[in-house]
Amino acid sequence: MRINNSTVTFLVVFLMLIAAVVPAQETFYGITSIKKISTTPTKDLKRQGSCWSNAGAALLEAEILRIEKKEVDLSEMGFIHGSYLQKADFYLKSKGKIRIKEDGIASDVIKSFNEFGMVPEVGYLKSEKDPFAADAGQMDAILEGTLRMVVDKENGNFSERWKNIFDGALLGYIGEPMINFKYNDVDFTPKSFAEKSGLKASDYILISSDITKEMNKPFVLSMKGNWSDEKAFNVAPDELVKLMKSSVEKGFPVIWCGDIVTKMVFADENIALVPAAKMPGVKANETEVLVKEPVTEKVISPAERQEKYTTALKTDLGYMLVFGLNKDKKNNEYLLAKKVCSSGNSELNLSEAYIKLNTVYLLLNKNSLPADIKTKLGL
Repeated sequence: MRINNSTVTFLVVFLMLIAAVVPAQETFYGITSIKKISTTPTKDLKRQGSCWSNAGAALLEAEILRIEKKEVDLSEMGFIHGSYLQKADFYLKSKGKIRIKEDGIASDVIKSFNEFGMVPEVGYLKSEKDPFAADAGQMDAILEGTLRMVVDKENGNFSERWKNIFDGALLGYIGEPMINFKYNDVDFTPKSFAEKSGLKASDYILISSDITKEMNKPFVLSMKGNWSDEKAFNVAPDELVKLMKSSVEKGFPVIWCGDIVTKMVFADENIALVPAAKMPGVKANETEVLVKEPVTEKVISPAERQEKYTTALKTDLGYMLVFGLNKDKKNNEYLLAKKVCSSGNSELNLSEAYIKLNTVYLLLNKNSLPADIKTKLGL
């Protein structure tokens, strides 16, 4: 059947009239964008317990986009490999103070980048072993057993060849960065690739908020995975939101680490909040009429923040990349974030109350800080 131009015009006008008279689905929040930073797609975990590596890599990829305007797919496993080497050194110097495991925190990526450089996915020699196989934990046992023997036989011949055994186990189980590789037809080493990126390890700092510690000074994050006793600068809870907004407004991404509380997420509109009473859409009884507008949120006291923070330090935490600023129909602002430990770019809008209550630490570029906070921290 042939459709002439008059028929097409009629159909277009008819559909437009229908759209004009059918109201859009009313929402509680009606989120709209204020600012959004370019980021790379999120990736699945490369090894159990390695979300910290995904987080740090996501931050560096977004930073390369900001600086170089180029999208790069960095090897998360490259940072994991580098971290194992650094853990070995720390283990020997501390006489076995830590366990050799795959866990860590996001700043471990910066430490690995600073010492060993980094590689794109094409520059990483992958192992044939499945990193999620049932026997994947054998590698950690082999590595720690090797280091334990070095400590126990400090003056023996074994200490001269422990690195070969250690490196061999890493290569066999998780692979290793290539010594030389090509990227976009240019020859690189991990160090030269890092230098070409325009990134500086010294630019990245940790921020946290613990009212039991001295304000504006660094303190050790007493949390699971902080094997090297990394320190974070201490700011007031209200300043967490302020400096996150400052970063995004200046075009800088931020890694957020904290407790992702499912019961505080309004999934219909991807809002993470701390309601003073009920979540949106929840009726107290059948006769209640729901008003489609943002709900009132709880005012988070310093004591409530501290109690939640202390508890969160002992749990498995989540990571998100903060890359935007949004607002609702009442002009309340939210930090836009996406989960970084699985593919799919799953987004959440974080309310100010949610951030104050559930943040454990931030990893960010110090050049994004508001001038007053930067001065107080001595940066």
